[in-house]
Amino acid sequence: MKTPMTPTQAKSQAGFSLVELMVAITIGFIVVGAVGYLYIGSRGAFRTADNMSRMQETARYAMDTLTRDIRMAGYRGCASGSGTFNNTLNNSSLNAYNFGQPLAGYDAQSASWSPALPTGTGGLDTLNILPGTDAVVLRSTAGMGAYVTQQPGNTSADLKVTTPNDLAIGDIAMVTDCTNATVFQITNFNSTGGGQNVVHNTGTGTPGNATQDLGHNFVNGEIAKMQSKTYFIRTGASGRPALWVYDNFLATSASNPVELADGVQNMQIQYGIDTNSDGAVDSYVTAGAVANWDRVVAVRISLLMASPDNNIVTSQQTYNYNNAAVPAGDRRMYQVLTTTIGVRNRLP
Repeated sequence: MKTPMTPTQAKSQAGFSLVELMVAITIGFIVVGAVGYLYIGSRGAFRTADNMSRMQETARYAMDTLTRDIRMAGYRGCASGSGTFNNTLNNSSLNAYNFGQPLAGYDAQSASWSPALPTGTGGLDTLNILPGTDAVVLRSTAGMGAYVTQQPGNTSADLKVTTPNDLAIGDIAMVTDCTNATVFQITNFNSTGGGQNVVHNTGTGTPGNATQDLGHNFVNGEIAKMQSKTYFIRTGASGRPALWVYDNFLATSASNPVELADGVQNMQIQYGIDTNSDGAVDSYVTAGAVANWDRVVAVRISLLMASPDNNIVTSQQTYNYNNAAVPAGDRRMYQVLTTTIGVRNRLP
């Protein structure tokens, strides 16, 4: 038998009034709005921090790569700082093979380059370097190399070297005994007991050797591969400027040059000149003002970095770069990083 509902029980099950519902909805809107505001703010802060981190990481990688090769420019083993240097390659004055000049720069003018970009093998005139950006060529030895154990004579086309080594047919290599150094191209290998004969004959290879005479006996010396690279700025895969590296030995192709770092908008370079041979920089000048590249003992590089994403800042920036105030033209973050690098093989 059901118990009759009393007035008190009926009142306890009454719903919310319209006023209470409106108050609850208003409070809900306020809470949702506050949470949404916090989310948008947190997302914006995350995007800013993420873009700043990615931009700085890219800049660090670009600077580390440039710094390493600038420091090593002109490295010739134990003969880096003194001695006689000889280049037996054909066309040794071309950009790809001019190892007598370990470092060279090119300054972008409004409608030209100073000095003019090199042409021919290893030329830079077809690389689509962005106007207003600089380029630098760096040449040195690379790889682990080997030691020379036997040389029949200065004019012999053979050098017996130790193994293992990373030398290969077609490599451009340098042999040195700390007093003299000679660059040549390896045209063949002849395996021998306990070593290899590195052949450097004439009449074969690109560029090939103008002579097989190395000009010196290099027994007990060392031999290593040479490298010649150009760093420059051009449009990258993202459609934005990027830092690229070009192997001056190889023809331009889909794999040469290689994009190194996206978001590098510009690169400006000054060269520290030692005018009195004391090993210290007396002045910094642009590439077009360098009268003697043998006097360059330091390189000052300034990179203009841009964030990966647009619409990061609330309004367009105006940044100071290369002694000028430049409007950004978009809402990316921009940052300028500058460092000075000593050319170790020219410092006392």
